[in-house]
Amino acid sequence: MQATLLYGIISQIMSDIKQYKQPKNKIEKGLLYLQHYGLCKTITKTIRKALGHDQEHYSYKQFLKAHPLTDKELEKQRHTIFKYNPVISIVIPLYNTPERFLVELIQSFRAQTYPNWQLCLGDGSPEDGLYDIIKRATAGVWDERIVYKKLADNTGISGNTNAALELATGDYIGFTDHDDLITPDAMYYIAKALNDDNTIEAIYSDEDKIDMDSKEYFLPHFKSDFNIDLLCSHNYITHLFVVKADIVKESGGIKSEFDGAQDHDFDLRVLEKCTNIYHIPRVLYHWRTHPASTADHPEAKMYAYENGRRAVEEHYKRIGVPATVELDTHLGYYRTKYNWPDSPLLSILIPNMNHKDDLQQCIDSIVGQTDYSNIEFVIIENNSDEQDIRDYYDSLLARADIQVQVVDYTADHPVTKGDFNFSALINYGATKAKGQYLLLLNNDTRMINADAISELMGFARRTDVGAVGARLYFGNNTVQHAGLILGLGGVANSQFLNSGREQVGYFYRSTCVQNVSAITGACLLTSKADFESVGGFDEKLAVAFNDVDYCLKLRAKNLLCVYTPFSEWYHLESVSRGYDHASSNKKSRMDSETDYFMSKWKDVYEKGDPYYNPNLSLKQFDYSFKMD
Repeated sequence: MQATLLYGIISQIMSDIKQYKQPKNKIEKGLLYLQHYGLCKTITKTIRKALGHDQEHYSYKQFLKAHPLTDKELEKQRHTIFKYNPVISIVIPLYNTPERFLVELIQSFRAQTYPNWQLCLGDGSPEDGLYDIIKRATAGVWDERIVYKKLADNTGISGNTNAALELATGDYIGFTDHDDLITPDAMYYIAKALNDDNTIEAIYSDEDKIDMDSKEYFLPHFKSDFNIDLLCSHNYITHLFVVKADIVKESGGIKSEFDGAQDHDFDLRVLEKCTNIYHIPRVLYHWRTHPASTADHPEAKMYAYENGRRAVEEHYKRIGVPATVELDTHLGYYRTKYNWPDSPLLSILIPNMNHKDDLQQCIDSIVGQTDYSNIEFVIIENNSDEQDIRDYYDSLLARADIQVQVVDYTADHPVTKGDFNFSALINYGATKAKGQYLLLLNNDTRMINADAISELMGFARRTDVGAVGARLYFGNNTVQHAGLILGLGGVANSQFLNSGREQVGYFYRSTCVQNVSAITGACLLTSKADFESVGGFDEKLAVAFNDVDYCLKLRAKNLLCVYTPFSEWYHLESVSRGYDHASSNKKSRMDSETDYFMSKWKDVYEKGDPYYNPNLSLKQFDYSFKMD
């Protein structure tokens, strides 16, 4: 109660603070941190600061100590003989680059353990001098892998980059900023990936930040494997990013009309042409910045955010998806709204036994506010023995303002009272559903926002999407579901479980649309055609992991599962049935279903969740770094 009251006070105070501005003082900064990351992390940060630790970067320092890049490993890489030795061209526009930064940049390339790289430098500086700096950086002997051109005019970041791009002759082409650094093994891991799979068309890596003195590394971004919906939410790919040269050349290079977000536009355009996109889960790029500049919502030029919004919207136009894109609350992040021309019938499947009040509140929360009107409710009756639920069914069927079916599973499938098979109930309800789309919904859910169903339906209409899930909260406004991660906390669990409703999570992952491996069956929207194509739910999984199994079957057909935080629901989990470890019989069934599920998807689990990252812990739910 006290924590809830505290969060309410904080939210009220923060409503007067512009979210896109840096905090003006320590109080505002502390409140913003508390709002986003919660009380526990705020206390931890305060204690570390009092002890003299760099509270923002302490855990990453520990991670780097636990995972050092050794001289022995670098030497081994230098002696590796690859069958395929592609030339990797890195294009860099220069403009009044400080000497120390340029020297360090060049030295980071010359320190590479893989030698077949090309550095293409286009200098748009008004004065001469960078050529001499480059020569000094190579000990006075020009490195033939460095190609330099002094441009006649400064044509901005896009024009200068395109001029440098004309110098590139490599098999793959990438881009870096003129004051950043790459790790000594960066080119090696790109070459290794291409030797492991020569069909790869684009590669990107993890990255971190480096301070202005080149002494401290902080804020690592351990990324998802290719995640198109996350890329449409924000440019999570950034650096290091290389693409097959012919695709880059055919793309037309960097477009000046997207300056400020030119890399986001470029990434979307070239990746639309790629079918094999590979992510290297290692930090290979150090992005130079001052630690203070990484504060939440730094003030920046609005044109960059607007150009990013347009870049994503243009992506949808090119692929033929009717959508508009809006700036999200957090600048640099975007929200997609779909503009489909019609509203097909949606069948909402709700298994139910007794619990009249729960079912009524669930249905009322939808009927009373939803902006998606073409709905039928399919109540899947399962052995109820209370008269009030029978009376409620009758009242639903008598209503003229909604479409309702009450289908009796036990009439066709006599079962012993107390038996429960969620998969069988859903499969039965799906056979009775009239809609083209199915929304699986627990009877202990409550819809929060009026466009919650429209939001889900927007994504479900895409032909590449198999299932869509929402952001669910426990009754105390903490996160119950924000997309499931395979192996997290056991077999699978929600990222950011039990975090505060206002908390944005690691790189805002809790609050932006993204692809995930699975979503909970408590609120899962899918097309009836896709449901039938994979055989519905596996009835051998009566209770445990049937939703994860269903999503993995969709993923096996190259269909995406999408999590959207813009569809919000309460889920009073286990109110109807109780927990699965409450009795020895339930525990035995849980163990049996777990063994069956893990045997069925052994190969998937051995590879790890593609939308998570092997550098992150599977023991904690907040994207903590893996230390063992």
